[in-house]
Parts: sequence; C-alpha cells; structure tokens
Amino acid sequence: MKRFSILALLVCALSLNACAQWYLFPGKKKQADTTKVDSMRNYRPDSVSKQATTAPIDSVLTEETPAVDSPYVLDMPGVIRIGLVLPLQASTQKPSENFLDFYSGALLALREMGAAGLKADLQVYDSADSKTTVPQSLIDESDVIIGPVSYEELESAAALCNGKVLISPLEPKAAALAAAGAVVQAPSGWSAQVDELVQWVREELPVGEVLYVIQDTTALTPGGQSAYLLERLQARGVRYRSVASVEELPLESKQKIRVTVASEQDSFITATVRGLGIEGARGGNIIFYGTARMRTNGIAQTDLHNMEARMVLSYFIDYDDPAVRNFVLTYRSLFQGEPGSFAFQGYDTTHYFVTMCAKYGRQWYKKLDEYVEKGLQADFRFREEPARVNQAARRVVYRSDLTTERR
Repeated sequence: MKRFSILALLVCALSLNACAQWYLFPGKKKQADTTKVDSMRNYRPDSVSKQATTAPIDSVLTEETPAVDSPYVLDMPGVIRIGLVLPLQASTQKPSENFLDFYSGALLALREMGAAGLKADLQVYDSADSKTTVPQSLIDESDVIIGPVSYEELESAAALCNGKVLISPLEPKAAALAAAGAVVQAPSGWSAQVDELVQWVREELPVGEVLYVIQDTTALTPGGQSAYLLERLQARGVRYRSVASVEELPLESKQKIRVTVASEQDSFITATVRGLGIEGARGGNIIFYGTARMRTNGIAQTDLHNMEARMVLSYFIDYDDPAVRNFVLTYRSLFQGEPGSFAFQGYDTTHYFVTMCAKYGRQWYKKLDEYVEKGLQADFRFREEPARVNQAARRVVYRSDLTTERR
C-alpha cells in the first residue's frame, strides 16, 4: 500500500484549482465537498500543451448564445467534474500497478492544468471493488467520464449514460460502441495505422517503382487487416506487387526495394520479418513498412533497424522530447520510480479530454473533429467518419545506426 500512499500525497500537491474525491471502496460515500469556484477565466487550454493545435473556434459565446455553426449551446462548466473509473483493486493486498500508474498520470495532467488555472473536481471509482460497474450518480455528475476499461464494462455502463459519453481509455475494440454514440474510443485501432501506413508509402514510393507485398494467400480473411491493407493500397493508387516469400524479392537490385507483409497469421508475420531482417543485415537494400502488430511476437529490434523500418504505431514515447523528459522527472520526484506506459496514457487521455471540455463546454464530444493534440505517448485526431474513434497514429523510423526517429 506504500504506492497508494504516495498517490494520496500527490493530491495534496495538486494546485488549489484541482480537487479530488474517491469512490475507492464499495459502500463508502464521498468525503466533505471541496470548495467550488464559479469561473474558468484564468484557464487557457492552449498554454498547457505547446504541441496542441486547434481549429478556429467561435468567440464571445455564453451559455445563452449558441454558436452560429454549432448544433448545441456552449455550456461552460465553472468547475469541470471528472469521473475516472479504473479497476484499481485498492482494498486488496496487491493493488493494480498498471492502473495506479494510469491514475498517477491523470493526476499529473490535472496538476499541470490546475497550475494554468483549471478548476476541476476529480472523482475516482474503483470498479474492481464494487458490484456496480459505474454508479449512476458518477455519470450524472461528471462532465468528462474516463472509463471503464473493459469492453463488457463499457457496454454495460453505456446504457446508463442518458446523453453523456464514456471515454474508452485503453480498449481499441470499443469502436463498435462508439458507432452507437455513447462511447469515445481514445486509443487508435489497426485501421488507423493501416491508413497512415498507406499514406506514408504513397509519399515515399519513387515514381515508376512498386511496393512488394509478401502475402499469405492461404489466410486472407475478408474484413481482416490484410484485406483492408490491399483495399487501401488500391484505393489510394499505390502500385504494388504480391509475392509469396522473401525469396521472391529482387534482392540483387541496387535500388532500395520497399516491402510490407499481408497476413492474419502471427507465425507468418514473425518468420517473414525475421527473414527480411537477415537479408537487411547482409546488405539487402530493404525498406520495410509495418504496423504495431509487426513489432511484437518475438521480432527483434535489430531486425527492424536492419530493414530501416517505417513503423506506424498508436503508442510511441520519444525520450528526446523535452515534454517527455519533464514528465519523467516530475514522476520520479513524486513517486520515486519510473513511469510506465500506463502513466503516459493516463496523462495523455486526461489532458486531451479535459482540455476539450474546457474549450467547448459540457457537450465537447460534438466538437471532437475540431481539435488535434500531440500527447507524450499518443496523439488525438478525430474525424466526422468514423465518428468518435481516434484516427491518430505515429510514424517512427528505425535507422540502421540503431537509433529511432519520430516523423
């Protein structure tokens, strides 16, 4: 419980503008109310993240004055009420390290935004220690609801929303729920990665050359990633040639050959990427394009460097980024440890969606396509179609000198 005690200390370090409450234990009620304020005049969302970019927004709007081009009235809360639903397992002997990390990242985001003038009231609900996925009161009282985590819990809680929306912080399969309108999917899925990969190939492929697709024809599933990749290549006018194996590539060519893999079988992907890595180490002129799926399953990092791989990823932390270094130093000073990927995700998710509420009011979810933000680990970019599903993905180059570069 030492880790949890450190988290409690962080709340004391929060700006006076950011308050916190807990629903960590079933049956417990909220503690005494924190002091509320009536205005957010001092908070400037753009000043919190220098990497954020926004589309122009309407000015001089009040709660009584709707934007000319907006389908809703700008309803600005004096205090942004945030509900955070995580399976913390706080009452057990072994609380969840990952979700405490997510929670700590969320607190650091609110601490930073509070220093810039944000007025916030955070309520945390431990879904692992309760018979109820999300209490109706938390949904009704919150302007921004982050969680629950699992697909099943999101689906169950969505029925209680009554016009509110839930933010899926970790489950990329929540796109199906997002289509129904009650859920916003924060993690970008594989389709967004494939779209970005095809765009990258289109930008880099020299005129007159082709992309080689090592295709597993025995396992091409309709609606799967491989079928979607081939469909997008055709739709974007990218010339490609399908081959069955690494041996069929023109490796003797003096020119760089550009390669990707189309398969639903992890074993096929792993064997093919390893084969390409070996050829790259031998001096083969290979440039490989892949998604997050092609970076796992036992694939060695050196193989990616040997192929000068261009990887499209939903998550990537650039430790040369000053904002990342500052986050790491702050985390170390408060928690006496190193932040994991869950801490970065907690920070990014909280920062983006609370900023959305500060900019556009309680119905911020109707303006998702108008605000883009680059986070520490993940980026956020929404479009009208598919609605409420994050489409941002990061481009990362694995150089032959064993360094990486985000583009």
